[in-house]
Amino acid sequence: MAEEAKSPKKPTESKRRDGRKAMLTYMKPALIKKVKRAAASKELKAWQFIEKAVEDALASEKT
Repeated sequence: MAEEAKSPKKPTESKRRDGRKAMLTYMKPALIKKVKRAAASKELKAWQFIEKAVEDALASEKT
């Protein structure tokens, strides 16, 4: 009997220990380069830099 091929999980279906979920967003290539450079200059990964920027932007909205 042939085994059924398991379909790979979508990024949003995988469980992460830190509870994060995947979110796809589109940005202009020049902005992506700036994000990567800024993140590297702060010794962060791009996702860490973006996450902090969003948190800061949302926090400043509340005040």
